[in-house]
Amino acid sequence: MNSYKIYLTKSSEVAGRIARSFEGDFKTEDIQSVSHGKVNEDARIPAIYWGKDYFYCIVELAPTGENDTPTYDLTIC
Repeated sequence: MNSYKIYLTKSSEVAGRIARSFEGDFKTEDIQSVSHGKVNEDARIPAIYWGKDYFYCIVELAPTGENDTPTYDLTIC
């Protein structure tokens, strides 16, 4: 199962910059995908943040080993 790093912010520009950093300088082999946008009803983001003018950057990471436990890291910036 994949792991997720999720960054929430009140700024669409900041969410875009975080996404670009993971697509560029901070890109690693385990990154499956990077997406960003306005928080709507995305099951990966807690419902308490839906409809509150938050923007997100989601970094999806592939497992790195056989016994790699999926992680979920939510950062509000």
